Amino acid sequence: MSKRLNQLYLVLACLICFSIPLMPHAKALPNILSIAMLLILIINSQMQYKKIIKEPYFKALLLLLAYIVLHSFLKLSLLSDYSEILNVCHLISLVYIFHNVKTKKYLVNFFVLGVTTCSLITLYKILILRQDYENLILTGLVVEQIFSTQRLYLGFFLSISITLCLDKFFYSTKRSIRLFNLTLVTFFTFSVFIFSSRSSIIILLVVFLTVLLYKLQYFLKYKVYLIAFSCFLIAVVAVNLDTLEKRFLYSDDIQSKNLIVKAIEHEPRILIWKFSSQLFFENKRYFFGLGNENTEHLLQEKYKTMENKKRAGWFLERGFNTHSQFVDITLNYGLIGLILFTNFFIALFCEQRKNIFFYNLIVSLLIFTSLENVLNRQMGVYIIALIIIISTSFNKEATNE
Repeated sequence: MSKRLNQLYLVLACLICFSIPLMPHAKALPNILSIAMLLILIINSQMQYKKIIKEPYFKALLLLLAYIVLHSFLKLSLLSDYSEILNVCHLISLVYIFHNVKTKKYLVNFFVLGVTTCSLITLYKILILRQDYENLILTGLVVEQIFSTQRLYLGFFLSISITLCLDKFFYSTKRSIRLFNLTLVTFFTFSVFIFSSRSSIIILLVVFLTVLLYKLQYFLKYKVYLIAFSCFLIAVVAVNLDTLEKRFLYSDDIQSKNLIVKAIEHEPRILIWKFSSQLFFENKRYFFGLGNENTEHLLQEKYKTMENKKRAGWFLERGFNTHSQFVDITLNYGLIGLILFTNFFIALFCEQRKNIFFYNLIVSLLIFTSLENVLNRQMGVYIIALIIIISTSFNKEATNE
């Protein structure tokens, strides 16, 4: 590939990474850019697949795709499973496209830039456009008006950005870069707690705890960083305590005193996973699953059996899916599908032996896919592909150095 085409290919990849957090406003743009990148590879006869085909995680993805296609073919459900097959194909193609980017550090920079832009827009709406901060982000309508990207995904993007910036902070030799990335970590952490995304706060605590344990000697040597950051966290939590209580402790519910009872009553995932487990054991299709169409239909039928008809109507109106990629694959494709999907994560973890930060990227993805059907969303497919390439490619570069 010529130098100019290489530069164009890199620019297109950077634009995709920048647009991932802003995808709700430009859904077609990343697809157009990725198709253009694929065409560049085809036109220049750069379809070099021998390297990536040897990667364990890539083999795991191909195996998962082959099983889903075969499963759908044998069950005569290719049309109903078309979207899931297409999403896995899309993921594989994106991994291949990003793999061919020569200077991958720019992918990280532009993704972080996109997350920063999205966060600033959201903060602007919170702090400037809305004066009533106390009740700001709890009602559904207000959330949709304020968040540029769905809160769940924006929180995850922030957690990923924090991990990437921490890696640069600890391994960069330039003081200016270290200071810049420390500033970004502080801003992203502030944003996570202000936005009150529960899953991202859990991921963030896991990331900070593992980094603290792994870099304990560093923090013992430079205690000022640890003390300053701890004070900062306490201050952010104190500022947003009411919102965090409502999000985590369901403080609006004054009738129930037991937190578990409150969680069961107010957290949709608990009921969804309960119904999903009932479907799994009632239908007894343990190894091969129910298929995508049957799962959706039977889950909707389960929602109709809820005693609280108002809540049942809300579940049916929203058309809630399983809210876990692992649960979704288990119901659709059985234990065989679950084993193949788990094998993909095992392959990724086996790649991360040297760098705690890239290991944390995979842990974050694992937690997030346990709480969300990531492969059902366009943003989800793109972020999985980006995390795969960042974690595996950078880890190998660090090992080679």
